[in-house]
Amino acid sequence: MEIKYNRSLSGVPENQQQQPLRRITKTYIENRDPVRRNLTMLYNEDTQQINKSMLSSNNDLRRKMLNQERVKRSLNQDVLEDKENVPQHKGLTTKLYTLPQELQNISIKPKFDHTIQENKNLQKCYTDEIFFYLKEQEKKSTPQEFLKNHSIPSNLRAKMIDWMVEVLCSYKCTDQTFFVAVRTLDFYFAKSEKQLEVSDLHLCGVTSMFIAAKYEEIHPMKLSVVYEKIAHKKLTTDQIKKKESDILQTIGFDLVGGTLFDLYNLILTNCFIESKLLEKNYKYLKKLCLYLSKMVLFDYEICGKNNYTLLAAALIFVAFKIVEQLETTFNADSQIKDVAQIIQVDQDQLVEVAAKILNLAKNFEKHFPNLENLKKFNGFQCRRWDEQ
Repeated sequence: MEIKYNRSLSGVPENQQQQPLRRITKTYIENRDPVRRNLTMLYNEDTQQINKSMLSSNNDLRRKMLNQERVKRSLNQDVLEDKENVPQHKGLTTKLYTLPQELQNISIKPKFDHTIQENKNLQKCYTDEIFFYLKEQEKKSTPQEFLKNHSIPSNLRAKMIDWMVEVLCSYKCTDQTFFVAVRTLDFYFAKSEKQLEVSDLHLCGVTSMFIAAKYEEIHPMKLSVVYEKIAHKKLTTDQIKKKESDILQTIGFDLVGGTLFDLYNLILTNCFIESKLLEKNYKYLKKLCLYLSKMVLFDYEICGKNNYTLLAAALIFVAFKIVEQLETTFNADSQIKDVAQIIQVDQDQLVEVAAKILNLAKNFEKHFPNLENLKKFNGFQCRRWDEQ
């Protein structure tokens, strides 16, 4: 709808043709305001100059492009004329060159990461020294019969171990962190002269995980996370820090001792088991050893009365017997003899402890009902327990 303007109020002569309100208002303001009128004129002049310069620049660009095309045409014409003057050699033939027969059978191998092989070679070179050093330190650093001076029952300790599996796996900590945490907890029980009660178990377990994470992890758990998420604000930060200082002073800051995880990996490397099994069976063996090593730490009667070296050899023997059924060429009895000679333990004692571990694996749910975190986070299908 077009809006009409009242001419009697605007001062516009009546003989002019009627115009829309917006247009009349604009002309009226420009006529009444000389500054605005001058600015409008300057703006129009600048706009015209800019348009002219753009047209001239476009024309210059167009001229340059035309000149380039002309030069190209002339060059192409010269090339064509030169080609016509070149004599044609009809007798020329192309010859195909082929590789010798010896070189044709050579296949190019993909790029190999030499650092992996170098680390493996270094590990094989220094495995003996590392293993025997840890074995010498085992008498000092392996906790044994660590609950005899305290009022903490073994079933509550097993419940704490199960909870530690859940916490450390939920926070994506490494397996070594779990073993360091359990060793720190048991070592503190063994070295503590104060009689600990059941009420101390929660604080000791939380602090042991906190210490192990700071020692092993690249990005350890923060104290605020331990206070809010793990302890659920039932323990104060001052209690955790005070217990951390108490544990480290009691064990003499000895966090370097070998764990069960270290020892069974060193034994497998020292016996060159990887070269004697298929790749998938060796991975299954490693997974089986990890499960058995964590399971053994639940049972105080097994882990509290045997050193880590004997436990590592015994659980390897159980794993060998299971893998032997998957790969018939692998002889578990001959391999365990080599293991017994390397670690210098009595083979009969080794077999006896292995029988206890196998019995625990078969009846784990009966011995520790309602403790399902080990199966949840590290379990896998193994239907061969009863066949041993």
